Amino acid sequence: MYSMRDPLRRAEQLFGDREAVVCGETRRTYRELASRVRQVAGLLETITEPGDRVALWAANSDRYLELFVGIPCADRAIVPHNTRWAEPELIYATEDAGAKVLICDRDPGALADVVDRVLRLDTGEYDDLLDAAPERSPAVGPDTLAGLFYTGGTTGASKGVMLTHANLMANAVHTQLAQPILDDDRYLTMAPMFHAAGVYAALSVIWVGAANVVQPAFEPNQTLDLVEVEG
Repeated sequence: MYSMRDPLRRAEQLFGDREAVVCGETRRTYRELASRVRQVAGLLETITEPGDRVALWAANSDRYLELFVGIPCADRAIVPHNTRWAEPELIYATEDAGAKVLICDRDPGALADVVDRVLRLDTGEYDDLLDAAPERSPAVGPDTLAGLFYTGGTTGASKGVMLTHANLMANAVHTQLAQPILDDDRYLTMAPMFHAAGVYAALSVIWVGAANVVQPAFEPNQTLDLVEVEG
């Protein structure tokens, strides 16, 4: 079975100059995306240890995609936070997961007190640190923990579901069996990426070298414009 690094490695080798992700004015090729994913590992190497949990609290973006792939490929576990949670729910999931770092695109509030380090996407801090980070590619296997994905908590406290690289790659295989994505497809991600609905096809898109058009949040008119403009 594969790790999450394999689809990106294949895409970089075969489709390096092809458009990988579009978000607003940002357009990156697979070569650029792969480089940034390796820099995520280089950045995390300076503030975390292998196996540490990294919480991500942000709206959809091109950087969300690189972190969704990059944190597990750095041998760390991603903890995507629901942007609709209230502060007590956010604190609970952060503490329950044992997250050492929070990456966010907003004021962290009380969450800053329950992690060792906060990195802000909205202030330019993350981009500055990433630009200065070396590219790293630590070994990760299929059974390495990729993330803790918290349930809705409709019948009690939300629970962190432990998913390995193999689990997420199996989902990519199943996506291709049920809803094949082709190399010339342009996939619109508009569901929230903290949820499986927003990222279930992300690895399949990368695997075949298609383009992921990321919308920060669903807005009907903008969605229709994106469908027309981006094909």
